[in-house]
Amino acid sequence: MSGVLVAAATRWESEPIRRAAGSRPVTVLRTGMGPAAASAALAGLQARPGLVISAGFAGALQPDLRCGDLVAAELTPCPDPAAALRRLRPEVRFGAIAGSDRVLRLPAEKADLGRRTGALAVDMESAAVGGWARGRGLPALAVRVIFDELDRPLPALGWAAADPFSWPRLLALWPAQRRASAVLAAVMKALLEAL
Repeated sequence: MSGVLVAAATRWESEPIRRAAGSRPVTVLRTGMGPAAASAALAGLQARPGLVISAGFAGALQPDLRCGDLVAAELTPCPDPAAALRRLRPEVRFGAIAGSDRVLRLPAEKADLGRRTGALAVDMESAAVGGWARGRGLPALAVRVIFDELDRPLPALGWAAADPFSWPRLLALWPAQRRASAVLAAVMKALLEAL
């Protein structure tokens, strides 16, 4: 494969991928959070990679998905990389990944989106990454690790930092972040080695 572009929103997602890539011909692009940020980050790229991957964390939209579970979707046709991922990680669940322009904090919001779309998970960047790849005729895959389970609310980070009573909820996210990061690094290392 002639090079891989991996788009990841945050440092917590991009750095484990960057370490996993090692010296392989991989460009890891930190896009920023949300579809507008991802589109803006991709807009100036002139590269024509052999594969585009939208990688990072996602929120579960189905009750049987747990923190650390792996979900994936072909954003554009890419049968060989998808088959490689299935071979390397048989537990991966392929299916729809819904897009959102904001973090869905409340379980009811996630449950409603899951019911309406039938999607496995939700993220904020894969739709924009897939659109960019589709517009250039490039194969694209979303590889996401569940961070927040369907029934787990997320704190509103804006006010949480200033409210000492919310700090325990913020600290409770640390084990989930570490678990999701470890799974993301392992799956991306294996996938990039196999391509």
